[in-house]
Amino acid sequence: MLSRIAGAAVPVVLLNWDDPSLKREMQNLGAEVYRLPSFEFGARFDHFKSRIDLWHRYGMRSPSTLIDRRRKFALMKPRDRYKNWIRESYLRSQACWPGATSRFRKNHEQAFWTDTNVKQIGPALEKLKPDAVFSITPIRIEEEPVLRLAKKWSLPCCTSILSFDNLTTRGALPIVFDAYLLWNKHNAGEVQRLYPEARNSTIGITGPPQFDFYRDKSYIWDSARWRAELGLPDNRPVIFFGGGFQSVVPHEPLYLAQLDQAIERREIRNNPVVLFRRHPVDSVDRWTGIIQNSKNIVLDTAWPASESEGNVDIKRYDIERLASTLFHSDMHINTSSTLTVDGALFDRPQVGPAYDDTPGKRFDRIAKDLYLREHYLPITNSGGLDIAHCREELVEAVNAGLDHPGRLTEGRKKIVNEICTYGDGKCALRVARSLASFVAQGVLQPPPLKDESLIDGKTAVNAEAAAG
Repeated sequence: MLSRIAGAAVPVVLLNWDDPSLKREMQNLGAEVYRLPSFEFGARFDHFKSRIDLWHRYGMRSPSTLIDRRRKFALMKPRDRYKNWIRESYLRSQACWPGATSRFRKNHEQAFWTDTNVKQIGPALEKLKPDAVFSITPIRIEEEPVLRLAKKWSLPCCTSILSFDNLTTRGALPIVFDAYLLWNKHNAGEVQRLYPEARNSTIGITGPPQFDFYRDKSYIWDSARWRAELGLPDNRPVIFFGGGFQSVVPHEPLYLAQLDQAIERREIRNNPVVLFRRHPVDSVDRWTGIIQNSKNIVLDTAWPASESEGNVDIKRYDIERLASTLFHSDMHINTSSTLTVDGALFDRPQVGPAYDDTPGKRFDRIAKDLYLREHYLPITNSGGLDIAHCREELVEAVNAGLDHPGRLTEGRKKIVNEICTYGDGKCALRVARSLASFVAQGVLQPPPLKDESLIDGKTAVNAEAAAG
């Protein structure tokens, strides 16, 4: 995508961490690369931003807000839960005071210019003389000064939202963009609902560029190499288990232990092996005891994002390893993860555990709630995901997937259509073409495509990119 953008403009990439190898790689593709100055702010700015984000979350009218709140409270001690409830109730009540919202927004804006180091960041960015700004992680606070300065300088601003859940699970975006490039029609509706002030912005549906790799066969190893690289036995079916993050699925090791037990007891047929891959920013410690005591679990390694606070240069080898796992595994298991979409693109059986059967069932409700969050509902309702509400259903779903892998194929196709919009490997091309027209004209008006759709009267890129 970067090389395609370089054909229409000079890309100036801002990184918020030092990585000489990544810098050279981007420079070789025609980009200028600079270190983004660290964003520093004081208590006043943080005070107003936290309130704006809270009000935004509760003003979304999204089921995700209360679901995420219940999960957060479930992880707290009773005293902390009560204190947080009092605090949130007070802050939410403030939004009902006459003029409170506009006053807080004004104070937040003033705090940005007076209680941060923007006066040091501004001159550094101004020297780059940008003509437009393109953001893929506007939810990250590190990007806020860049985006706010761009608005102050009246630069055209475009964002390509990185993931389909970002709009309804995060705080308010710092600015109103001139153009939004999104995964699907659901995200388009969310932008219109959450940001009515964006009514004059252009919304483009381009699909997820990061899934394009899956349609490139050169990223898929043959089965023999894949098994050798990951240390998998040659004669056993493989169940891929993608782990989640502890604060989202605190009891998730339970499922891995039950799978291991069911294989050991021959409740799961054909003696499969479980290939476990932890979330890149999750701690391996909570899984270690189960893995070390099992004969049926093989530990895969994700790129080590947790070792560098989330900043990592993912190499081609890493992508090949994941793509090959998704392709060659006989079925996939994860707890309401985006990996369900990855797996649906390869048409592999998908199973989602949704229960806690430990004594007290502390996390049972929040486990079921995960599948009712706004961004995940199209997947839950697709008919392509087997949701297991107890251990018996988990074992039954695994056996069904291994015995009849084509059983829910039509539902998995629906997942791809609903979430990705496109599964043809050309999403990065759509983004690049849209961005090229945006830089040149200030609006998303790419060359004519096969199919165009209108969202609130403005052209949305919603078609397969034509050759050239």
